[in-house]
Amino acid sequence: MPLTKSEIMDKYRNVYLEAGSFRSMVMSAIEVYNRETNGCLIGRNAVRNIYGKNVHVFSIKNVYPFLTDRRKPSQVVHGNVAAFRRVLDSLSSFKAGSIAGYHSHPYPYKGIKLSKSDITFIKDELKTMRERGHKIEDSWLELLVCIKRKDYSRPHKKGWSVSDHPKKIWSLVRTDSNTGYEIIISAFWVHFREKNKKAVIKEVPVHVPWLL
Repeated sequence: MPLTKSEIMDKYRNVYLEAGSFRSMVMSAIEVYNRETNGCLIGRNAVRNIYGKNVHVFSIKNVYPFLTDRRKPSQVVHGNVAAFRRVLDSLSSFKAGSIAGYHSHPYPYKGIKLSKSDITFIKDELKTMRERGHKIEDSWLELLVCIKRKDYSRPHKKGWSVSDHPKKIWSLVRTDSNTGYEIIISAFWVHFREKNKKAVIKEVPVHVPWLL
């Protein structure tokens, strides 16, 4: 049975990236460039003031990049499955909140969207988490960080900037006088329907405190 409009709005909430979470996610993508990074996000449903209105959002409080993963320019896999399971079990012990995920697509990326292999990876993650006793709903939040290195022909001042898009967050981080990284963050709810297991993907807006 299709969800009502109010059920969709509650189930697929907009995403609010707290300041520390935004920085951690961006730095983990820059650190391993030009390979993919990935990790888990910890958050919970909350209310935030978005452009003068109180909005129900999924607020991301913490970011944990997986340290033992094997990273390639177009793929990342768990290099140590036992370590990945220990992270899941630790999160359960801490009762940290709802778990989501993120990963990056280094340039050249083919569109700002989740790939078929991303969906398969998420499906496998959910299976593992359920096997470890985690109560996981049928909808999963995945943040995608598209990142492109920029080399300048003349010196630029170190620093960063952020701007919004109807749904995405755009950021430019200049790490030294000759190098910068263009970063686009998108948020996708991935819903697996029980009947045929086909994923339904819904992109939702991402918000950061500096633009509100």
